[in-house]
Amino acid sequence: MLALGLTALLFALPPAPQGSVVSAAPQAADCRAEDDAGEPFPTCFDPGNALLLGTGMQVREGVALPTLQAGLLLRTERTSRSKGMLWFNTHRILVTEATPGNVRRELTTTLYEGTFRRHLEEGFILIPTSKPLRIPFPFDVTLAVRAGHLERRVWEGPGLTVETGRAALLLDPLRSASGRLWLGFGPAASHSLRRMPDGALVQEISPFTSAVLETGYETADGWWTLRASGLAGWINSFEGDRRFRVRADASVERILFAVNNQPLWLQLYGTYAYKDVGLSNQTEWAAGARLLLRTFSAL
Repeated sequence: MLALGLTALLFALPPAPQGSVVSAAPQAADCRAEDDAGEPFPTCFDPGNALLLGTGMQVREGVALPTLQAGLLLRTERTSRSKGMLWFNTHRILVTEATPGNVRRELTTTLYEGTFRRHLEEGFILIPTSKPLRIPFPFDVTLAVRAGHLERRVWEGPGLTVETGRAALLLDPLRSASGRLWLGFGPAASHSLRRMPDGALVQEISPFTSAVLETGYETADGWWTLRASGLAGWINSFEGDRRFRVRADASVERILFAVNNQPLWLQLYGTYAYKDVGLSNQTEWAAGARLLLRTFSAL
């Protein structure tokens, strides 16, 4: 019902998009170079379309830990029948991060996470009075959804946390027509389950009492990527408890080189959580670096 309600808000204006895929990436001539033998090779890469594999190290609460990451990234850009309209959609499927070893073994995975941003050249609100009014609306609208986010921290005992679903309706005042720059903020609703070590099941819900911020920038050639996101608000348990929680993360990525058109990125990142980690809702920070291989991402 939550996703249905947000979807109705998002699609309240003209019909759903149809038509051919369009690209906000640089022209093909700008993404090709030639070697000494005159053979062309790609110089632009799309960090949002790839099979993702990564490895690195992070420091969490002063403890150094190895990390592994994998997942499938998809991104589409489409025009619609309505003049001046673009859709920027991103999909992250089975993105998984594991911390092996015996110190703080952990597995975090997300079944699906997606964003659907609608860009109009001239956004507006229609007021259906006797003489209909059209008022400028200076925002793009994004529907952001996440389903099946699992967190298993082995050292805490035989328990786990699952965010069954989250949906947010975001407004983007930047309204970038390229899709490479975005800033979205707005209310979010979520439902989660925690299975405690003693077998008890705790359910929590945030009925639009949380807010989400998503922002980022990618260079046209894909060599640099900056991202940041945040979540803050109140969450309520079915037992009547209420708490304020915060999550934030940021990252910067730079391509180091590409082997046979398969680019390797260096990512530096940091995360912070306030009363929102693990079975006991801990406060925790982490920072790290990893190497990311995104196959099939050449433009």
